[in-house]
Amino acid sequence: MRAKAIGIGFMAAALALAVPSSASEEAKTLWSLTSFGTDDFFHEPSDIEVDRERSLIYVVDAGSARVLVFDLEGKFVRVVGRKGQGPGEFTRPTGACVLPGGGLGVADPGANRIQVFDAAGRSVRSINVTEARVADLVWSDGRFYTVPSFGSSGYALAMGSEDRSQPLAHVLDEEGRKVAAIEVGDFPEAHPFLRAIKHRVGLALSPRGRLFLPHFAMNLVQIFEKTGQKVGDFARPLPFKPMAPALVGERSPEAGVVQMRAELDFVSLAAKFGPDGALYILTVTEALADIRKRDAKLEDPLPVRIDVVDPESRRIVRTLLCDPGLKAFDLIDGKRLVYVYQDAEAEIALKGVRF
Repeated sequence: MRAKAIGIGFMAAALALAVPSSASEEAKTLWSLTSFGTDDFFHEPSDIEVDRERSLIYVVDAGSARVLVFDLEGKFVRVVGRKGQGPGEFTRPTGACVLPGGGLGVADPGANRIQVFDAAGRSVRSINVTEARVADLVWSDGRFYTVPSFGSSGYALAMGSEDRSQPLAHVLDEEGRKVAAIEVGDFPEAHPFLRAIKHRVGLALSPRGRLFLPHFAMNLVQIFEKTGQKVGDFARPLPFKPMAPALVGERSPEAGVVQMRAELDFVSLAAKFGPDGALYILTVTEALADIRKRDAKLEDPLPVRIDVVDPESRRIVRTLLCDPGLKAFDLIDGKRLVYVYQDAEAEIALKGVRF
């Protein structure tokens, strides 16, 4: 049976902001661009990776099925990959990671494979993945750590499964074979759509080699050793209380297609570790029910901030104020960030900022 997730409704209750205003910092724009190359544009960027050793910014553009490369000043360098089914080609790439030696690994969930490129952007090999879905990934000690849903890649539904939970992340060897799964039984759920929502996480690897997994629709960050052993978890002060995801509708209008609707709030959209060792979490700052009061069609860019978290104390030490509609980001160094965002006119820009 094919599964198709559509029409998500929203509800949430508002609370007071718990982060002191003195801890919030506004960004200074260093450069910004909406077009590049020969009158080219971003289509649907889903991830950013910075290679600090080679001073390169990789923007994974799912909508155009390619990776766009810029220098740290925003100058366009080259394109990596293109749409297609062959080596070095993508169906719909969503996430990437910098590999040892300056290579790049790119997750292509549309074809369920990892494409590997060298430091010059040349295709090295395609890794077909058959035991897990790959939507984002990090590399460590000869292993890919990957999550099945990421950014705009949708939900990883396990239809017909009798399990009440599903893995948060998978561990793959260099050939794409699954060697382990990282999972918890903290919030069992029988319905596949709600199970997919509750188990949807971001992926960030700490300098100590621990995996931090912020949940997309819950105020929860879980921490694991790379072996899969759970270390702990924590919540953050938020300006609203996210509602628990709840199913509000399900129907089968045609054979083999299931349509489902759920109420939920977006909480954590992406996470990265910076060169300062802190965890940066892209955080939505308003309940979607409140946004709908202003715009019933949810056309306004989501209001967001970046929480900077000490991974040891698990406390927010800074909050970085940024453009609404921010979709993906990474750290250039301890003071500079690069991110892509979509404004109220639906124009997408890549911006370098200093805090």
